[in-house]
Amino acid sequence: LWWNDGFWWASMWHLASERFHIFRLDQGTQTWVDTGVPLDDRSGTRADTLWDAAAKKLYVASHVFSESPASGSPARLYRYRYNAGTDTYTRDAGFPVTINNFRTETLVIDKDSSGQLWATWVQGGKVWVNRSLCTPVCNDASWGAAFALPTAAVKSDDISSLIAFAGNRVGLMWSNQDDWTFGFAIHPDGQADNVWALETAQSGTGLSDDHINLKTDSAGRVYAAVKTSKSSSNDPLTMLLVRQAGGGWSSHVFGTVSNDHTRPIVILDEAHGLVRMYATDSGSGGSIMEKTSPLRSISFAPGKGTPVITDADGAVNNATSTKQNSTPGSGVVLLAHSGNGL
Repeated sequence: LWWNDGFWWASMWHLASERFHIFRLDQGTQTWVDTGVPLDDRSGTRADTLWDAAAKKLYVASHVFSESPASGSPARLYRYRYNAGTDTYTRDAGFPVTINNFRTETLVIDKDSSGQLWATWVQGGKVWVNRSLCTPVCNDASWGAAFALPTAAVKSDDISSLIAFAGNRVGLMWSNQDDWTFGFAIHPDGQADNVWALETAQSGTGLSDDHINLKTDSAGRVYAAVKTSKSSSNDPLTMLLVRQAGGGWSSHVFGTVSNDHTRPIVILDEAHGLVRMYATDSGSGGSIMEKTSPLRSISFAPGKGTPVITDADGAVNNATSTKQNSTPGSGVVLLAHSGNGL
């Protein structure tokens, strides 16, 4: 999802054409309206969307989903320009372009302060990165050769994510279920591709799993909704990790193993001084639950939280929302998957 020009928009599957389209939320009727603008025509894909308000450009990175990465399935980057007079998106000439040639579990993009686009994924036990080329002007349609970060080997089931933060840096987080860590790498904007400062966001037996969702605030702090692999009922299962602007990480429990949350995501609401977290209330699917906490002193109440998306059969899972922080104008909108195909 993304918020633009007073509307919520989404990449959603269009049944009649059997491809993804851009949809707009009619908030009066609470229904999604097909705009007819086509995105990826491959059914087995998942998208990460990035709205660049300054450039008035929409980026959609679409990859073939697989928990067993393999070559031969290109990840595509689409770019669209927005016409505020007609509330329409038009694909730019020359797109899509290829980010990589792999099917992967995840693919995440963001843009740094220089205008360079970054993408990350896990494949072959390594954390991979690619970026648009800036020689010297950044060109969204021209991408270099992908490279692996110098991290310890990870499992094929691990994932990575990234975020532009603090006005001049890109941060990349990955899970490692071999050494039970969440790592974090920082790249200063405009520096050489191999300049990365490596940190450990969290480490300890069972303290990592392949769930990561990132946000950043206006002070340059980074927030990571993550899941662990702990198994005792009082152990932390879902957590919020926070990196202070000057460095250093803290951890905050969202739910315990007994709460059985999964697929956590985080949304920041700086206008109201809140951090909002959402997660499914059962590992096999259930309802999407919400908990909030003051940003200044993060602490989540015990229990499962408040249900915000549910259905009669309790089969909802995989909540998703926007990269953007919420505002009084936008509010918060979530989507989730129903096991009933609704």
